[in-house]
Amino acid sequence: MAAQGVRPGILTEPSRKEVEMREAASLRQQRRMKQAVQFIHKDSADLLPLDGLKKLGTSKDTQPHNILQRRLMETNLSKLRNNRGTWTPKNDISAQTNKLNQTKPDNPKKKEEEDLILVCCQCAGKDMKAVIDTSCQYNLLSSACLDRLGLKEHIKTYKTEGEKISLPRNMKVIGQIEHLAVTVGTIHVDCSAVVTEENEKNFSLGLQTLKSLKCVINMEKHHLVLGKTEREEIPFVDNNISTNGEK
Repeated sequence: MAAQGVRPGILTEPSRKEVEMREAASLRQQRRMKQAVQFIHKDSADLLPLDGLKKLGTSKDTQPHNILQRRLMETNLSKLRNNRGTWTPKNDISAQTNKLNQTKPDNPKKKEEEDLILVCCQCAGKDMKAVIDTSCQYNLLSSACLDRLGLKEHIKTYKTEGEKISLPRNMKVIGQIEHLAVTVGTIHVDCSAVVTEENEKNFSLGLQTLKSLKCVINMEKHHLVLGKTEREEIPFVDNNISTNGEK
């Protein structure tokens, strides 16, 4: 009996399995393509050419998602280097530090001196510059300034440590002047001053005297307003011009 022939259009069992395997492989391929495309974002949309997506192989390094990841990482590293600047060897760090130190515009002490409020006055008959110091209760007179004014013999030293006045900024107190004639503008005041051991010719008016003169500091107009009965405006002076006998 002759064997029956297979009708055209009807797949045998082995042929059907081959078709299903090909379809499954095609679906897996499409999934990999979608996963590869998901790695693309707005900053890396042009990292991989379109023909790169067609380059499929057995090696993991040539898969589309690996190519995207590698190029994306290279781009991010490049941006990071540009933001941080070029890498500097350890041997050059000291040289750059020296350059930075040389290019520093001002030291902290100089900046602090520029921020001081100064006015012209007369102390013991001599022209002076007085610092308006609202951070200290007392008038302060340096030992160098005391020598210039010729008041060294009028200093009252403290006999015991308990009599000494505690001052900010670790200033060393050596005594006190009980009567110091000070003239600011046309206003005369007899006040006391604490003498500190300093080589610079400094003199400052503290809160005690400023309150007694009813002093108002006008930072907008750059002057003091003081006086118990008649008020007077005293302009600030440039602290780069010395009037305390310094050159």
